[in-house]
Amino acid sequence: MKKWYNKLFLNDIRSVVEKYNLIQNGDNILVGLSGGKDSIFLIYALNLLREKSYLDFSISAIHIDIGINLDMAPIEYYLDSMAIPYLYENINILDKILNEKNPCYFCSKIKRGTIARISKEKRFNKIAYGHHLTDLVNTFLLNIIYTGKFHTFKPNTYNSKHDLYLIRPLIYVKEEVIEKVVVEESLPLGIGKLCPQDRENKRNEIGILINDIKGKYPDFEEKVLKSIENGLWKI
Repeated sequence: MKKWYNKLFLNDIRSVVEKYNLIQNGDNILVGLSGGKDSIFLIYALNLLREKSYLDFSISAIHIDIGINLDMAPIEYYLDSMAIPYLYENINILDKILNEKNPCYFCSKIKRGTIARISKEKRFNKIAYGHHLTDLVNTFLLNIIYTGKFHTFKPNTYNSKHDLYLIRPLIYVKEEVIEKVVVEESLPLGIGKLCPQDRENKRNEIGILINDIKGKYPDFEEKVLKSIENGLWKI
């Protein structure tokens, strides 16, 4: 590990893990793996955290194939090199997704439910997702603009139906940091199309808005995070 990674992202991950009690000794964590940059970075970062901290926990990864047959071979090889178990589940819902009015929501809901079910069956007690700071701000603004609600996802959420926790260790990490490390470490990505939906959507529009605001206010994401922590997540 490069020493400057501590300042770049690892200290932020340690901070959010400690503040929101995301990981404890003995945890059996299943990482949702899409084949994209965020989830492979999460695997890399959690493995570093395990090596560089007092925490003793296990990591496994799962990929849910909705029917697009993404080539995960490079990622499988990488996981095998780190002795991280890999699970694969084909749910083949592509046709249903494309016929839905809100395909992204439907797809996400089905995939989350599938991962939760498998986690319960395989006795994982936590599921880790690769949502980062930019995702957090995007979701927050999306809800304000389109629903009129102050709402976004939380760093640590209990799923009572399956008796497990959903954790997001990357919520202090910016997307551009993830992109930098993925290139720096040559982290593998799935080969092919990650998502069947090519058209512009609301989340893309909000992403453009965020970049425009950051052009004038570079610390915009950090300020939004601070307001969320002082309000929605206040402990």
